Amino acid sequence: MITILPADKAFLESVSAPAHAEAMVLREGDGHILGHALFCLEGEQVEILAVEAVQPLLLDGLIRSVLNTGDCRGAKVGICRVEALETILRRLEFDKTDAGDWCVSIDKFFRGDGCCCQ
Repeated sequence: MITILPADKAFLESVSAPAHAEAMVLREGDGHILGHALFCLEGEQVEILAVEAVQPLLLDGLIRSVLNTGDCRGAKVGICRVEALETILRRLEFDKTDAGDWCVSIDKFFRGDGCCCQ
């Protein structure tokens, strides 16, 4: 079984996370870390800073967990500037903005309502 839970301070320090960043960590039942996603939440926006996983299929779950965390804490928009994630962001229906960021309405993502975040 795998779980995705918020990271503790020691984990954030081990990955040299920026001071304002939080993380979701994906672990196997035995505690082995399979991946993580760094993010920051500011107002109504959750920004994905980095996503790493031992298997590409796990990236989807990590991104979804960050968006869910943002949703639970009042975020309305998910944003990502990590170009290496373009393929998965497209698959998850993020839209590229005029500024070059990837953006998704969290209401639209989880509930199918709301408008585009651009």
